[in-house]
Amino acid sequence: MSEIKLPSGKIANIKDGKGKDLFWAQKMANDPSEIMKMLMIRLVEIDGKAITEDDLDEMDISDVIALTSEFGKLFSPLLEQQQS
Repeated sequence: MSEIKLPSGKIANIKDGKGKDLFWAQKMANDPSEIMKMLMIRLVEIDGKAITEDDLDEMDISDVIALTSEFGKLFSPLLEQQQS
């Protein structure tokens, strides 16, 4: 698990993913570019609470950028393989 402090001061925890999380994200995504977003919904908690797609969509952009950047460091090699 990885923990980061977002610009808003909230604490985001990124859980270690499993194969079932990736398969769920692939199933839920409307296109390959949404796989990362679906994985974030599945694996991220903010201030100890699971997030929804609406939560992520309505989050301050500075928090989304920080979260996406950290998430990408952890999972981007995996996602690049899936989109190829």
